[in-house]
Amino acid sequence: MTETSLNRRRNPSWSRSLLRVVLICGGCVALLLPAWLPNRPSVPIERGTVELLQAFLLAASATMMLGAAPHAGAYRPVCRVLAMGLIAAFAAEIEDFVSGILGWKFPEAWLVGGILLIALITSLRHRRAMIHFFAGMGNHAGTGFIAAALLINYVFNRVIGSPKFWEAALGPAFSPTIPRICRSYLELLACYFIFIGALGLSITMARRTESS
Repeated sequence: MTETSLNRRRNPSWSRSLLRVVLICGGCVALLLPAWLPNRPSVPIERGTVELLQAFLLAASATMMLGAAPHAGAYRPVCRVLAMGLIAAFAAEIEDFVSGILGWKFPEAWLVGGILLIALITSLRHRRAMIHFFAGMGNHAGTGFIAAALLINYVFNRVIGSPKFWEAALGPAFSPTIPRICRSYLELLACYFIFIGALGLSITMARRTESS
């Protein structure tokens, strides 16, 4: 793998960097759009527009990874493993919508477990490519966005989305809908960061050439 490193540098461009910053910040602001949409009391916000946006971002991320796989050279199995992880996250995300709103029984645990098992087997079969990828992934900005998403979802969200936090902060003014709404939008922000990270990684890996 002489040319499959993720840290290949490109010529710096302030205009390109500024455009990226503007687009990313604009996307973060656009995530608040569902807050101004009508919300029916019978359909909690997390199971409405926000929930579908989360699933859409995860599905789009998986699609980009699958699309990059045929062009990724030695990183082809890496793209497939990452895509399967994103598909598993998508399946877990739509469980509430399918079960809660549509009323269909959704085998989330079996489906997610099966997908992750396939991803694990693929990783073991292509250990060299996976190790090479993880060795250089820290040099790519997309990894930082995905890491930020995981921190938001599994660390920050546990505090800001906790009813006890808002009870202590607001006292008598506390409403049970506040932590639910905050949790939903933080999860949406995390999915957006995953989308950005997956976009960056898929473009980078799609530029790789087949080498040994």
